[in-house]
Amino acid sequence: MMMANQRTSLHYGALLFAFLFLFADMSGMVLAQEPQVDELPEGEAPILIEGLPPLYCGDELCERPTRLIERGDRASSEAPMWWLGYGPDLDWNGMDDRLQRVLAGEPSVSPTAMIGPDGRKTVALVVDYAWHPGASEIAALQGVLHDHGWIGEEGGAWFQVMDSIDALVVDKVPVSALMDIYHLDGVVVVEMQNVMIPFNGVASEATRSMPSEDYTASTYERGYTGEGVVIAVLDTGVDNEHRALNDFDDIDDEPDSDATSYNDQKWVAGFDATSSASNPDGTVDPDDGQGHGTHVAATALGTGGSDRVHTGSGMGAYLVDIKVLTDSGGTNSQASLNGIQWMINNKDTDWGNNDSSRGIDVASMSFGSLSSPLNPDDEGDNGSGAEARLVNDANEAGIVCVVAMGNDGSKRVPSPASADGAISIGAVNDRNSVNRTDDVLASYTNYGPRLDDGDDDEWDELKPDITSYGTGITSASAATGPSFPGQPERPLADSDYESKDGTSMATPLVSGIVATLLHADDTLEPEEIRNILRNSSEERGSASQPSISNRWNDKWGFGLVDASCALDKVLDRVCTPLEGGGGIIVDPPPGGDGLGDDVTMSSPTNQSLYLSGNTLSIEGATDVGEEDYLEVQVKIEQFYDDGDSFELTSWLGADGTVEQWYYDLIIDDDWIDEDEAYTLVYARALNAAGEASSVDVRIVHMTRLAISISEPALGTDLVGFVDFSGIVEGPEHDRVEYKIDNGDWVLGDTLSEQDEGTQSWSFTWDSASVADGSHRISVRTINASGVASDVQRRTYEVDNLPAAPDFAFSGSVEVFDAGLPVNNAVAGTVLEVRFGVRNIGDLDANEVYLRLDGPGDDSSTYPSEGKITSLDEGESVRVTLYWWATEAGTHDVTLSLDPSQQYEDANRENNAYTFSFQIDPRPVEPMLRFLAGASRTQPEIPTPGVPFDIQIRLDNLGQSDATSLNIGLERYLDDVGSWTRLDDKSINIVPGSSTTSGYAFTKFADVITDPGYVAYRVVLSGSGVELEHSQSHFNVTVSDLYVGADVPISLATGETPVEFVGLDDGGLLFTTIDGELHARTVTSTLTTPGGVVIEESWGGELAVLERDDGLVQLAWTRRSLSLEGYVLTDIAMTSISVAGKTTPKHYHMPALKLSEGSYYGFTFDQYDGTMVLAGYHRDLSTGGSWQDLTSIFVLSSPTPDRGASWGNAMTVLVDIDIQPADAQPLAVGLGKEYLHILYQEYRDDVSGVERVGLMYTHGALNEPSWSFQYSVGDEASHPQLHVIVHDDDTDRLVGAWIEGQGKTARVSTISTNSIWSNDNPIRTSTPGVRTIAMALQEEGVYLYHDEINVYGPVSRMGLIANQHGETTPGLSNMLFVGYTFGIGTMEEDTIVCTVTPAGSYSLTKVVSLSGSEKTIESPGPIEILLEYMPGGSDSAKLRFLGIMVAMLVAFLGFVIVSVRRSHSELEGMDALLSEDMDSVELMVDIEQDEGPLLLIDESEDELTVSESAVAVIVEEEDTLAEELEKKLVDGEGNARLERRMQRKQQREMGEMAAALQNGLPPLPLPGQLPPLPGLPLPGAPVQPAPLPLPDLKREAQCPSCQASFSVKDLMLKRINCPVCDAPFDL
Repeated sequence: MMMANQRTSLHYGALLFAFLFLFADMSGMVLAQEPQVDELPEGEAPILIEGLPPLYCGDELCERPTRLIERGDRASSEAPMWWLGYGPDLDWNGMDDRLQRVLAGEPSVSPTAMIGPDGRKTVALVVDYAWHPGASEIAALQGVLHDHGWIGEEGGAWFQVMDSIDALVVDKVPVSALMDIYHLDGVVVVEMQNVMIPFNGVASEATRSMPSEDYTASTYERGYTGEGVVIAVLDTGVDNEHRALNDFDDIDDEPDSDATSYNDQKWVAGFDATSSASNPDGTVDPDDGQGHGTHVAATALGTGGSDRVHTGSGMGAYLVDIKVLTDSGGTNSQASLNGIQWMINNKDTDWGNNDSSRGIDVASMSFGSLSSPLNPDDEGDNGSGAEARLVNDANEAGIVCVVAMGNDGSKRVPSPASADGAISIGAVNDRNSVNRTDDVLASYTNYGPRLDDGDDDEWDELKPDITSYGTGITSASAATGPSFPGQPERPLADSDYESKDGTSMATPLVSGIVATLLHADDTLEPEEIRNILRNSSEERGSASQPSISNRWNDKWGFGLVDASCALDKVLDRVCTPLEGGGGIIVDPPPGGDGLGDDVTMSSPTNQSLYLSGNTLSIEGATDVGEEDYLEVQVKIEQFYDDGDSFELTSWLGADGTVEQWYYDLIIDDDWIDEDEAYTLVYARALNAAGEASSVDVRIVHMTRLAISISEPALGTDLVGFVDFSGIVEGPEHDRVEYKIDNGDWVLGDTLSEQDEGTQSWSFTWDSASVADGSHRISVRTINASGVASDVQRRTYEVDNLPAAPDFAFSGSVEVFDAGLPVNNAVAGTVLEVRFGVRNIGDLDANEVYLRLDGPGDDSSTYPSEGKITSLDEGESVRVTLYWWATEAGTHDVTLSLDPSQQYEDANRENNAYTFSFQIDPRPVEPMLRFLAGASRTQPEIPTPGVPFDIQIRLDNLGQSDATSLNIGLERYLDDVGSWTRLDDKSINIVPGSSTTSGYAFTKFADVITDPGYVAYRVVLSGSGVELEHSQSHFNVTVSDLYVGADVPISLATGETPVEFVGLDDGGLLFTTIDGELHARTVTSTLTTPGGVVIEESWGGELAVLERDDGLVQLAWTRRSLSLEGYVLTDIAMTSISVAGKTTPKHYHMPALKLSEGSYYGFTFDQYDGTMVLAGYHRDLSTGGSWQDLTSIFVLSSPTPDRGASWGNAMTVLVDIDIQPADAQPLAVGLGKEYLHILYQEYRDDVSGVERVGLMYTHGALNEPSWSFQYSVGDEASHPQLHVIVHDDDTDRLVGAWIEGQGKTARVSTISTNSIWSNDNPIRTSTPGVRTIAMALQEEGVYLYHDEINVYGPVSRMGLIANQHGETTPGLSNMLFVGYTFGIGTMEEDTIVCTVTPAGSYSLTKVVSLSGSEKTIESPGPIEILLEYMPGGSDSAKLRFLGIMVAMLVAFLGFVIVSVRRSHSELEGMDALLSEDMDSVELMVDIEQDEGPLLLIDESEDELTVSESAVAVIVEEEDTLAEELEKKLVDGEGNARLERRMQRKQQREMGEMAAALQNGLPPLPLPGQLPPLPGLPLPGAPVQPAPLPLPDLKREAQCPSCQASFSVKDLMLKRINCPVCDAPFDL
């Protein structure tokens, strides 16, 4: 029994005591003085708590406010004076104790913290008011925030007004603003936002939700599965396309990104509370990028797929997916508050699915507040935090909230599990057995009691409520990774399962059980559910608070959950005991009528009719007054018309107790027999000796009420009027009804009266009444007694209109500022709006136009309109439009697909999407900032000894102009260890604007004599300059490098690059298209003439490396089909030359079924001729135990083109805790000492938040099971590693990786040895960095990376280690615009492949101008000719050249003989002609043309005469070769440059030789000699050869623009200027 024992709260006692003193004082004044009105004191002496820093107001201790605030007529959502019981607030002053520790100097723990204007990490707050905050309170709070330099919503801060609680939620708050917020009018509590983190099959059987051999009376066996109940899963999102989550019947359930594409979908609504642009109408389907939410959802309501394995405890329930945690797993509670508030607002929403899936009934919350160092000895929350108060509101609204207790393993009740209205769940370890007798409390689970909230209800503090199974829970696995390049969509979750531990896993088990209870009785209130769960649980442990409850235990709660007993209590039955596993089963004794008529059956009644699929409930009572019965048994036997019978069941032990027993079972469809005469149900009781009582009998009938659809057949396209027909089977035929999609049931056919049997039905439906597309047709039959059959559903394509595309939005809409996601922005920001578009129609589309409509200005640079070149049927693409948001306010932004209605889209309702977005006004006063990208050099890479410019950009984020500023440039001198001022510049004005940032440039000059890096800083001074923003530091790498022009790459439609590698004479670009892997050749001039197909069934993984011999080694995952039809994956290898020639492929690693595992993240390296490949191997089957283990494998070979030389893989590390979606390729380096590897693994140390860490390991190449491991990075990704082997045979490691993401991302670089003795990497801020890559040159190791700054996405480069591997902090020089895709080396040059945000790729050469002084001899003519001869060796080329020379000599000899013979014949003919004909001479006077030249076109039918062009002037940009030649002529070159020019000349000579060879005509066949030209007659005078004419031209100068140019036509008298187009006379 649960009995409340009241006690007086300490807080309320103190408050009452204060009121008594106050009343006594006032009474005395009334007696002694004239009546007057006195105000209550606003402050009292502070309460000092040991270990808690007091609150200071200036230099004095702050008075403690009484907070006795009367609301008057002001509206409020919460009870009066609730704040007096808030905790954590030990000193009772309204300031969260954790914030007081921050004020005293402790760092903030907010995941969204940044360095504020006060130099400290910002905090995230919930500001609570005595009344609901209105416009004045919002303005006052925002005013204080802006006074302290708050970045505002435009800078990515969160700001939200809550509906159900009187609070404002805000983050990124400067610490300096806390006291001003504390003193705002109406503020009663300043809360620190909790950091919410996720708390991470035998279990469903052990809870008696699913059947087992150990226990009877499971809820599933009795037909209660949560049908018609809606569970909201508040977590990291759900991949509801998983086969366990997409539908109910698990038929035709191929994973589909469209959650509504199934006949019987489980998903009914969703909301992304972490996104500011999420549509609140419930149509958003947020994906799970972390894996936690999908696992939780399937534990609660998963069907287990068609195999019904790993089923949820409430498998019949519907799903509402509310994303409140980011993909990193943890976030401030602002998203949780947003999600819970949305859930409350939609308690009764009609989702448009069906009548049984309205609103939200149950909330499963597997998250809670993180234990914080700001609250030592943290015992959690007392139920007064913002999240807990919202959970109470949800409880009052009728939503059952089931919440995890947390995984600290300590006495701590986090929020929102601390809420009075929460059903708080602890975790138990079932030890992998169904039997509950060996169950133990999980070591990680939190326990209670909760901190006192100061009210009179002592039961509120009894947390946890119950415990459930949370260890080793196997449930659905999400597809958390990005899509393979070239594929249209992200990967879809299918049928994978994984095991997780935590109170997160225990909580959804109970949520599913709650659904089964509501299935049994949907009128139950949340408090009734809580009491049923408490009183039905299996009592464990002794009572910890016997004065309050005689069974509650601080660790077990009221006990271990028992779904069967809970259902019994709902059904008002006696619980089936756990002991004995269902009792004994013995055969009845022979003969006799039994011991007595002691068993009476109350249900079923005689002549009852039961349909297939219905539940047959057998219930009764036993009289134990005379006999000591141990058990009751039941049996069912069916009798047929011919007198035969068949036992449908043997004697089965009943549930409940002997005195009050029952047995529920579902009528199996196989039991239905048309020859049945009747069926008997027997019941009897047995004693210990096996003697039975008299048998009680009831007669029932079983039949099938069913309907089937015969026509139209599946796959038929419906056009016009459609005839539907089928068969009805069952008793009392009456009618057939149908409905279309989620519409109402409509009468389809009236059946003939028939007591039993089958008959046909039919009706006609007009398919034109609905739009074209997929539609679900549902039919059912209802008999004369009103009993309805199961619904039969078919989905058909309605196609009345001609084939046409149907455009729809897919995925989420995201808003980005400078490439980083934001929730709001400041006026004048150009925002990227990224979204997905899908063609769900039946026709491909080209040139699909898109438009964004939002208040603001148009930008030609960032267009708000765009187009999709092609969008095939069923294809999805991601696109970006831009919004120049120049107007402040909250605006509706609309995205439109095909706005001009170019296509006949049958459903235009889904062609527009509107969301709200907040644009804040810019600050009035000047706000000067050095933003990312504020410094750059010209040229991009300064050359030693050559002057260069440094350009500094200063931005003004305010509306007012900034004037009279001074900016100075300083360089750091290593030899003296201090800064030296180089120059000062003045800035007259930096303009302000209300719509966009103003900025000004300042240019400095410097020269550095030695290569390496230089550290600079700029110092700003003047009026209005803030000290914390007055400096900017940057480094510059100085080197003999030169940046060439970019060369665009032309790609085919749908082709996507995946990797790039450089070679000495070119490179290779690997791409994918339609699932194939291609290699495209890159020439030395950076053109891509062609390519080859590497793999037609590419598995998505690729590793490439340039080998020592100049070939490229590549490995990739290949997919193949086994003889049994399974898709298998293994690793394929080959090598390829720059010309695209490949060696024979060879295959490695055991071929895995996709359901058994995968290979991913592998990388090559080579040293001293030996090549290695290392990668991850995820093993899901693990020998049949399905434990999901990930290990690192290594393959090696001294002769990589020989497949057999690679041998067998060695496993060097096992049990790596990482998922493929969160892992990038390994960083692998082979040295003299060891093979070195950087790999990723989850970690949750220090903060308790699970995130991806970076680990280092090494070991001997041929040894398995390495032991050395070292943690090197946090929140790390994209590791890179290079090994430099020193002369003493020791390895030097140069490593780099990315830490963090978005605006706070950094690149970490390090140089260390094999034991990682240097643990202090250099971290460089690189906002938005996505890719890093290393290039080894003679002078050291360069790192290329990208970032997003004021110029957009740019690529940068810097020297991070010298030639000895010693650290050089040279990051980084800004090179050019575009994201870094990859790099390659071409001789001593580096080729950088970049990609623009629009998806255009290009190549840029970073030329090395330095090198050794060794000269290169020019090749001779023979060598040049051999270079272009076919053949694989010099000897073969020489043979070919000899044949060609011989053929040329023969041809020339043949020509000479022929000419001489013709000459003799012509001489004879000339002699004959001279005798018969007189000579005639013609005098020709050549006249010069005047005026414009004419062009006669004789190719047309009519003669056409037109003027020719007046003049053509072609101005060509210098090529890279010409630029280098100019440098050589100008004396800026060196030996390296001279060698490059010699190679250039060699290539030109080779091209001339090739052209000469190609120009030779083929040898003529005999008799096919060409006619010879006429030869001069004998004696005729020999005319001298004409002299070459000079290149005649004259210079001209335009009188209008003074442009000078050359004119080659000397006859022209008038011409138009090619520069300004002005005509003038020559």
